[in-house]
Amino acid sequence: MRTIRGKMLLSLFIAMLVTVGITVVLFVRLIDDILVNQVKSQLHVQALKAARILHEGDIDGLSSTEFRFVVKGLMMNADYLLLDSHNKIIDASDTRQEGKTLHDSVAASEGITTLHGKKVLYNEESVRGLPYRIFVYSPLSSLRALYGSLMRTTLLSIAASFFGILVIGLLTVSRVVRPLNRLKEAVRSYEPNRAQSQDFPEGDRTEIGELITTFHSMSGRIRLHQRNQIEFLQNVSHELKTPLMSIHGFVYAIQDQVVSQEEGLNIITVQSQRLMDMVDKLLQLSRLEAVDEHWPAEALDLRSIAEEAVQLLLPAAAERNVRMELEGAGLQVMIPGEQLFRILLNLLQNAVRHTSSRVKVVIEGPGTGTAWAIHVEDDGPGLNDEEQEAVFQRFYTGSNGVTGLGLAISRGIAARLNGELSYTRSSLGGACFSFLKYEDEFPKSG
Repeated sequence: MRTIRGKMLLSLFIAMLVTVGITVVLFVRLIDDILVNQVKSQLHVQALKAARILHEGDIDGLSSTEFRFVVKGLMMNADYLLLDSHNKIIDASDTRQEGKTLHDSVAASEGITTLHGKKVLYNEESVRGLPYRIFVYSPLSSLRALYGSLMRTTLLSIAASFFGILVIGLLTVSRVVRPLNRLKEAVRSYEPNRAQSQDFPEGDRTEIGELITTFHSMSGRIRLHQRNQIEFLQNVSHELKTPLMSIHGFVYAIQDQVVSQEEGLNIITVQSQRLMDMVDKLLQLSRLEAVDEHWPAEALDLRSIAEEAVQLLLPAAAERNVRMELEGAGLQVMIPGEQLFRILLNLLQNAVRHTSSRVKVVIEGPGTGTAWAIHVEDDGPGLNDEEQEAVFQRFYTGSNGVTGLGLAISRGIAARLNGELSYTRSSLGGACFSFLKYEDEFPKSG
C-alpha cells in the first residue's frame, strides 16, 4: 500500500467499513425502538380488551380468550396476570402462577421489566369497579425473532451499496491517478537537452492539475538553466581563448622579431593579467553557487569600508583625472565585510572606467523597506534601456568593459546578503548603481 492508488483504496475501504458499522448499529437501534413501540401498542390494546372482559364480570372468560396480535407479519401471543391490591396473582394464563405474589416491581403502566428472570414487554391496566389490575406481557425474546428477516434485508441492501460505492471508488481513483502516472512517465523520461518522447499532461485547476503546472514550470526553468549553462561554457571558452591566442601570437611574434621583446612582453603581461582576473572571477561565481559556503557577519562602519575602497581606487582615478567623493555619516551594521567590500570595489572600478570626471559614493540610512543603502554615481554617459538589464548578465562587457563578470558577481553576492543591486539614472547625469540592504539579522562571527 505504498502507492497513492493503494492508500486511497485502503482509506475508502476503511471509511466504508466504519460507515457500514455505524449504519448497522443505528439501524438495529431504530428497528428495536420501532418494534418495541408497536408491541407496546398491541399490548395496550390487549390489556384494554382484558379489562373490558373483567368489567363485564366474566373472570373465567380470560382463560378462554386468546391475546394474539400481529407485528410485521408475525403472529405473537401475550400472557396475562390478574393482580389484586397486594400483588397476589388471582388468575393467570399460566395456571401455575395462580396464588403466588408478584415481587417484581413495576414502576409505570407500560415498558420493559423482569418477570420470572426474563425480560418482558408489559402493559398494565386497572379494572374499573374492581380491586384488580390486569398485567398483559410478552417475552422480549419473541420480539428478537423479527430481527432475522429485517437484518437479512438490511445487510443485502448494505452489501449492494458497498459494492456500488467500491466500484465508483475504483473508477474515481483510477481517473485521479491516471494523470499522475502520465506525469511520472514524462518525468522519468525527461532530459533537458533532448526532445521529449512523452509530453507532460496538461494542468488544470485541481490539486493534481496545479502539480502538473508546477512541473511544467520547473521543466521550463531546467531547460532555461541548461541553455544558460551551455551559453556560459561557450562564453567562457571564447573569453579564455581570446587572451590565450593573443599570448600565443605574441610569443611567435617575439621569436620572429616582428615586434620588440619589450612590446611583446607588455602585451603578454596585460593579457595574462586579464586571464588571471577572469579565472578569479569564475572562481567567485562558482563559490556564489555553493549555497553551503558560510559568510560570517561582523560589526563594521559603512563609511569606513567605503573610505577604504575609495582609497584603493584613488591611483586609477588620478590617472583619468577623476574626482572621487564620499557622502553620508558613519553607520554601524552587521554584515560579511569581505563580500560587501567586493561589491563596492566592483562598482567603483566600473564607475572610474566609465565616468567623465566625477564619482560619488553616498551612504544612506534606513528607508522604506530597507535597512540601509550604498549608491555609487558617476557623470558618464549612463546606460540605455537595453543595457540596464543586460549589464548584469555574465560576459556582458558593453563599450568599455573587461571580463563582463563583475556586475554579475556583485548582484549574486547582493542576493546572498538579502539585498539587491539595481541601476537608476544618477543625479550627476550618468549611471547610479545601488546596493539596497533589506532588513534582517546575520549571525555574529566567532
